[in-house]
Amino acid sequence: MAFGIGKVLGLAALGVAAVAAAPFTGGGSIAGAATLAGSLAGAEALAVGAAVAGGAAGAVLSRREEEEKERKEKEIAKANQKAKNFEEIAKEHQNHTEYILALSALGISIANADGEISEEEMDELNEFVGGLAAKKYPSHIIEAIDKMKNNPPTFNDAIKYLEKVNEADFDILRNVLLVITEADGKVVNEEKAFIEAFDRKVSELRER
Repeated sequence: MAFGIGKVLGLAALGVAAVAAAPFTGGGSIAGAATLAGSLAGAEALAVGAAVAGGAAGAVLSRREEEEKERKEKEIAKANQKAKNFEEIAKEHQNHTEYILALSALGISIANADGEISEEEMDELNEFVGGLAAKKYPSHIIEAIDKMKNNPPTFNDAIKYLEKVNEADFDILRNVLLVITEADGKVVNEEKAFIEAFDRKVSELRER
């Protein structure tokens, strides 16, 4: 079939895709090709628009996911810090409890080194321990100290409490023991021997 120059030029203007799809049936061919080209162009525009919209939606979702991730990370960090604070408080409380029990056990033991605890020695001990008269300590600590008073621990029993105390408190405990021994105005040989044994034990603990 022969084509006029106008048809050829028209087909070329529409593009190769339109030419390939156009029916070669005379004058209607060009119009059909033009319609097809327009449809294809419209479809392409819709596809591009959908892709842009999809990309924008994806970006919004990505930002939301990132914000949610950051929020959760902050909550986790906050919870971890709170747990750490509670742990430090509990540890500090435990350290203080061990110190009070060690001070009470050693103080009562050295006061009883000569077989008798004088009123002055007990007053000094209560002064250093503090809070006993006002019942400021938990009941289990007060009960433990009362038990020590009723049944004074031996040196070996009392020294077990020392092993749980921070090394930084050793010197403080020693000074308290010295004050207790001097509370009644006399320092007996048993109390001197107690201090010497205490010093040896402290040296052992510091060398560990």
